[in-house]
Amino acid sequence: MTSARARLFGVAVVTAVLAACGGGGGGGGTPQETTSGAAETAATGAEEEDWTADPEETGGGQGGDGESDGEVFPGSDTEKPSASSIKLSRTEVGKPVQGVVEVKGSTTAAAKPLQNVNGTIAGEELELIQKCLGEVPPEGCEVIFAYTPTEPGPYSGELTFTMADGSTVTAPISGEAVGGATSTSASPVEPTTTAPPAPTTETEELPPEVPTDTPEPDDYDLP
Repeated sequence: MTSARARLFGVAVVTAVLAACGGGGGGGGTPQETTSGAAETAATGAEEEDWTADPEETGGGQGGDGESDGEVFPGSDTEKPSASSIKLSRTEVGKPVQGVVEVKGSTTAAAKPLQNVNGTIAGEELELIQKCLGEVPPEGCEVIFAYTPTEPGPYSGELTFTMADGSTVTAPISGEAVGGATSTSASPVEPTTTAPPAPTTETEELPPEVPTDTPEPDDYDLP
């Protein structure tokens, strides 16, 4: 009985030791794996949050690539129209420069529709590439124009927006051109004609008349 009890006691001790070792290993591994997985999930979420760029960085949100040269708001029933100055990039004489104007929309009330857009610089009509006429969407739209300077130095003009109700808003334009002036029209060269010399008439000079006295015969004495 004593030896049998001893064997049973030994088996019980070994079983307890094995159970303790197995339980400790399993229990210790699970929290570590859980913690590591949570950390990876948090890191992934952080990366995804950083990748979702701000609208100002991507140029989204207000209709364009965020590189406009000016802004115009046509106004609404509850808001007044407004316009900022338009600053064009420096360019060379004879090379066209484009201006991009962001037409702002409204999320609170519908912006007034655009009926027409026109502008001038130094008395010259601007080339309108994109007008954005009609209803202005809430995210806005863009008006694009082009101008080719013909003289060096600063220049100025204006861009006028006409709404459907007849109201207008004007944005001033400014820029600068460098380089030499380009001649728009060459003055015609008049041909030079050489007139032939006038004929000269020579007058023959006659020698002065020499008086010739013919002697008259003397009276003859009659015999």
